[in-house]
Amino acid sequence: MRKQTEHAEKLERMYSLEEGRVQGTGRWAKFPLFWFHLFLSYKCTRRCEYCYAFNQVGDESPLEMDEKTFSRLLEWIPEVWKVNQIKVNSVIFLGGEPLLRTDRIRKVMDSVFENTDGMQASLYTNGDLIDSVYWEDLEDIQYIITNAADTAIEELSRRMKIVSERSNVMGQTVVATLDDYNLERLLDLSRFGVENGYRLRFQRDMYRGSDGAYRTRLLKKYHELCDLLEGYIVEGYDVKMTFLLDFLIPEWESEFSPYGCGKRLVTIHPDGTVTSCIREHSRLSGTIFDPDPLKAIQCPLYYYEVSEPDIPGECRQCEVKTACQGGCPHDKLLLTGTRAGKSVLCEIHREIIPRLRFLNRLKKERVHQEN
Repeated sequence: MRKQTEHAEKLERMYSLEEGRVQGTGRWAKFPLFWFHLFLSYKCTRRCEYCYAFNQVGDESPLEMDEKTFSRLLEWIPEVWKVNQIKVNSVIFLGGEPLLRTDRIRKVMDSVFENTDGMQASLYTNGDLIDSVYWEDLEDIQYIITNAADTAIEELSRRMKIVSERSNVMGQTVVATLDDYNLERLLDLSRFGVENGYRLRFQRDMYRGSDGAYRTRLLKKYHELCDLLEGYIVEGYDVKMTFLLDFLIPEWESEFSPYGCGKRLVTIHPDGTVTSCIREHSRLSGTIFDPDPLKAIQCPLYYYEVSEPDIPGECRQCEVKTACQGGCPHDKLLLTGTRAGKSVLCEIHREIIPRLRFLNRLKKERVHQEN
């Protein structure tokens, strides 16, 4: 399997070009400000009860993108890139299980690198098919996110080692949705991830968001997680926390929202329909066949920023506002029926974001002392 040479050079060109395209400032210069989330198929090797794709689309929706729609997608992504004026873009393969059709992953990435200045590429998998992967199709994937699901940690370790040995990835992430099983083993998953140099990402089960007992357990475990990570940082481990909990970016301190929902984020479903929220599969805002490639992406319903008029003034005065931004609009719509008001996780954010920011400062201090 060849290493990323030509494509790596294009990515470097993407980061260095000065052509008036919008990008983050300072250490966020390489942070993607536009996200393509591709659900090319809902076919999967599992049926997890917390999967937001299956919970919303049901069994009647098309399971896999047909050839006509896929051909249009290969044209559509470069069209969006040309007009969105964002320098660093990211394309993420989700599902379903993306490893069921690696040939399509390769075709998408070939089109991306032939028709744009390049994009970061990530793949989200449950790892069930890792022993039979055709790795040449994945040579342009930079990041692989492996869902722990109910896989034993020993087997998870084996699968992620295979990825390290056979792929070109620059980084791997352990992700887990915190159902009862994964909430119980949260600290064990964290030890495994940190000690092996993997990123961590934990997502709550959003369909239990109104369950008071679950939320109490979740907050307790988040505090235990922070205690654990603090110990690792003191020991000198490189603990990565950018997307540790859900989609929060706790160290973001700019008033400008880092969340592109409704503006700089697009989710494409197998039938070619489009939403501007990664978790939303039912409220559709257009298709990739629409003549204006950006129109379907613009959806004020999902604007995720504290400056929105239906966000309470209390949020605009909150010390964690730049990370929380008033909370995820989709989660509020799901649990309360309206996007107005405070975050559905307000009390958790108020306690945990300051702890995560402390851990980030502690990590920086350790690095400064070592240098």
